Amino acid sequence: MTASGALLMLSLMVMLLLPSVASAAGIDAVMRSVVALSGRDASGEQVFATAFMVEAPGRNAVWLVSSAHSFNSIAEDFARVNLRRCERGIYFPLPLQVQIRRQGRALYASHANLDLAAIKIELPGEADYCVLSRDFIADERQLGRASVGAGSQVIIAGFPYGEACNEAGFAFARSGVISSFPLRPTNLYPVFYVDFEVFAGYSGAPVILAGSGGGALLLGMVLEEVFLEELRPQKGRKQLRTRRGLGLAKVLSAPSIAEFIGGLR
Repeated sequence: MTASGALLMLSLMVMLLLPSVASAAGIDAVMRSVVALSGRDASGEQVFATAFMVEAPGRNAVWLVSSAHSFNSIAEDFARVNLRRCERGIYFPLPLQVQIRRQGRALYASHANLDLAAIKIELPGEADYCVLSRDFIADERQLGRASVGAGSQVIIAGFPYGEACNEAGFAFARSGVISSFPLRPTNLYPVFYVDFEVFAGYSGAPVILAGSGGGALLLGMVLEEVFLEELRPQKGRKQLRTRRGLGLAKVLSAPSIAEFIGGLR
């Protein structure tokens, strides 16, 4: 074998050993980047959330991104992240304990004003995963170029009540329609709304625009379900507080996520 041939073979081997990076990748790559996040709150109740992985410097290192309230709700020092491994094309669960707090101090970074947080973690070598590149997270320019707005269909990958679609631990991919207008500029409209029923466990779920050519783009992240609260007068001086779900998801727009990730070290 020639020197150039040996170099090419070595390059191919290195590429096979590295995790995939989703830039203009499709939904399959997104599904491999999404994981279930869970733990227990101060009362011992189970906390369910969704997180996704974004590229970070360092071998096998990723930023695990989710809503800040999901991280904050887990009172324990460790959270459970449900990774996966793949053998001969078959996926198997690979649970990982991630330390998110040490002596009461959070090890994750939270946005100063938004419900957004991330923690840098190192994944085991046997894990099968895909990391989202920074370019995959839409900025203001990409939002405009994608011509996305009210009526656009999106895909949300998440874990309702912590449940996965199979034993390997993959998220459910469900669809919704953007219901608010306008989406830009995002400094005035940092959140938008999607016609999508949110269950517990969907906080932190990525909201994806799937292109006709098989590509995809991260448009935002689910924060919470939208509720309407009313005070209704009762007999006497009492008032009854009612809370009605509107079947809408409140979504943090992607440019805020991109700016936040870009400022992490």
